[in-house]
Amino acid sequence: MSTAPLVYIVYGSPNSGRREIIFDLIEGSGSSIEVLLFRPEEEADSPSDQQIESLNNVSVVNWRLAGSQSAQVAHGTINAAPEKVIFMAPGNSDPADVAEAVHSWSAHNNCELARILTVLNCSFLETTPAAQSWFDACIHFSDVVLLNRREGVSNKWVKDLEVRYKKECSPARFILVKKGRVANPQEVLLPEARRISLYFDELIPIEEDGLEEINQPEDLKPDKYIERRESGQRAHPVPDIKKLL
Repeated sequence: MSTAPLVYIVYGSPNSGRREIIFDLIEGSGSSIEVLLFRPEEEADSPSDQQIESLNNVSVVNWRLAGSQSAQVAHGTINAAPEKVIFMAPGNSDPADVAEAVHSWSAHNNCELARILTVLNCSFLETTPAAQSWFDACIHFSDVVLLNRREGVSNKWVKDLEVRYKKECSPARFILVKKGRVANPQEVLLPEARRISLYFDELIPIEEDGLEEINQPEDLKPDKYIERRESGQRAHPVPDIKKLL
């Protein structure tokens, strides 16, 4: 059984309640597990920061996205030997940049991706439907979608959202969040892949058999959102969420 540190990514727009949920997930994992939290350095402080930092088994380091041709993790000094590593994605970032940067960091540091989570601010998405494509990218990489900030949002809207992704054959789990907490933190953090993206998976390629690129099997194709053109630009760019906030 692998003893490599497990890495988690938590996507979500600003004010989606990511830090409350991260606190709940860490607290629910048990105080004996050492956790390293990468917190975006450009985001404003939150009351939940103090709660997280008060946990004896948690170390916090600030981080940011860096690099031009490929996204990289830039961070402060690490003084911990964690069993779990949580990257809180910057709320105004491109999900593909975060995936690319954390993938590179995990490989360099001999860590193993456990799960990717999206904290979905239902109220924001309902009132800002133009953000749907950004959330589509997040959920493309995600194993679990945590439905938060549902105050004032109809149950029908939430149900229709889930049905939309089911029709698109998304294998991700959709879980309701109540008052910043999930019913079963250990279930959320279970290191079991349920995502569409194969980007983080080590696969044994199927023989190409001379197939043209358009007919290549899925394990040989570049990830839709990670793929770049010769210019260095993404082949399938994600809308800039900063313009919608």
